[in-house]
Amino acid sequence: MNRTILLIIAFLAVFAESLLAPYYPLYFERVFHIHNANTIGWYIAACRIIFMAAYPVWALISKRYSLRDILVCTQGIAGCICIACAYATNYTFFLVFSLLMFFFKASYLLIYPHLIQNSKTRYKEISLLGVILNVGMINAAFASSWWIADFQIQYLFFVIAAFDFLQMICSYYFLTPDQSGTASQQIGRSQSTDVSLLVRIGVLTLFLYLLSATLRPFYTEFILNQIEYTFSILQAGCLFILPSVSVIIFYFMFRNGNAATSNTSLLLLTALFAGSIYAQQYAMPFIVLCLIRIVYGFLLFYLCVYLDMTFFASVENAHASVWYGMIHGIQNIACLLAPLYTGYQIEANGLGIQFNIAFICSLIFLSVIMITSISFKSKQHSYESIRQFNK
Repeated sequence: MNRTILLIIAFLAVFAESLLAPYYPLYFERVFHIHNANTIGWYIAACRIIFMAAYPVWALISKRYSLRDILVCTQGIAGCICIACAYATNYTFFLVFSLLMFFFKASYLLIYPHLIQNSKTRYKEISLLGVILNVGMINAAFASSWWIADFQIQYLFFVIAAFDFLQMICSYYFLTPDQSGTASQQIGRSQSTDVSLLVRIGVLTLFLYLLSATLRPFYTEFILNQIEYTFSILQAGCLFILPSVSVIIFYFMFRNGNAATSNTSLLLLTALFAGSIYAQQYAMPFIVLCLIRIVYGFLLFYLCVYLDMTFFASVENAHASVWYGMIHGIQNIACLLAPLYTGYQIEANGLGIQFNIAFICSLIFLSVIMITSISFKSKQHSYESIRQFNK
């Protein structure tokens, strides 16, 4: 029962957190009359910094208090702050409320290590959480697109608050009070690890997440500002979440098989991936854009799987969590830098520049693969490792 409830809470948290993700530029324009992309980039980066910094705090607190007690308190407080955000018409107050809200929301991340560390099949648990993440994002994009088309955008925070309160209620009534937020980890004996290979994986991870995070914050604004083709908010939301749909398709295609491939095929697929990024900057009919976004999302996730499989084949299980912390830190650095730099460049060069930035990152990614020739040759295992994207 506890595991099921935790998975439900994880879905509710991801859904609520993703509701505004495609429409921050639209929110700033309608509520604060702010059109400066650099300001929006700084706002997204500040929220992510708080989200990152808050998790270690909640991890320490979880050593003394149960996961149930933490979630009940933090999600309830986050819901109250969400209501304050809905009424904030001053950007400074909105920024302060948002940072406080994300600080308390970050406590739900305690669910992930608890589920994974207490699971007998660790990779299956990771894959299930990955599917929940993307399903939550897909449903959130549709829901927010429908809401914005018919209601005032700032009242979307009331919906987010309702989901926070629902998480609080589920935690209070269905989780056992003595359930700790983290599980103890076993310390293994010293094992040799190919550090140079992990460094190369880290470099690839950096550029893959840079290009992914570059195309997220301002993509819907780019679509809605098309001149040759006119798109509705709902169509923009559909295009935004199509890569996540591709993730789910990919999962069901490869959950029982291997995603391994030869170096030649990997290079060709990476080149195709770069081409799918470059093509998105041009005006084209909705159906063509949908196809390109599906290809882009499918290959993006394929490359993530490639990095996951190479990583787990390169480290011993006893040290996997330690090295994965380094990879996770690189992901967050990329997700921090991308909105800031992209916002600055868009302000100076227009919305189309985001695709050029992402395309350059993809070319660097391709170059690193060609130079280092990292492959799937060692320690193949069935594909079940899915990592979260879009934080």
